[in-house]
Amino acid sequence: MIRAALLALIAAASPVTAAQVSDCDRAEANARNLARPFSEATREYANGNIALIYLLQDEPACCGAAVMVTVPDPEIGYGTCHFVTSDDGMGWSSLSLPGATAAYDAAKGLTITVPGTRFDQNRQDFAPFLLEIVVNQADAGVEARDH
Repeated sequence: MIRAALLALIAAASPVTAAQVSDCDRAEANARNLARPFSEATREYANGNIALIYLLQDEPACCGAAVMVTVPDPEIGYGTCHFVTSDDGMGWSSLSLPGATAAYDAAKGLTITVPGTRFDQNRQDFAPFLLEIVVNQADAGVEARDH
């Protein structure tokens, strides 16, 4: 209950921005960037059909965190991969897949909310934020925003 209240407070205090979602065919989406400990770097949803993979690069030190989302494409039958990063493409400071929550809405899809931290240029400090990832299994679509 306290965690839910804290997540709601973070969401209310932060502006919403679109995160970048692109194909995983890029250098950052590499197994060498899998965050450690490995046991906290992956999460599965929808009976294993949807997976989140937490990536963390050493550089830039302020913001090397990103996530990959895999979901099966209903037309081609195998998984697609979506790379999710901040709107400026730099990434975030950290993400917490163990702290993620998920909710399903038949009209929208599966919404996964991942807490994290990002560097706040104005305060020259790190601030909490929430990454919201919406996965629509019907078309293998992924949308993301942070707040």
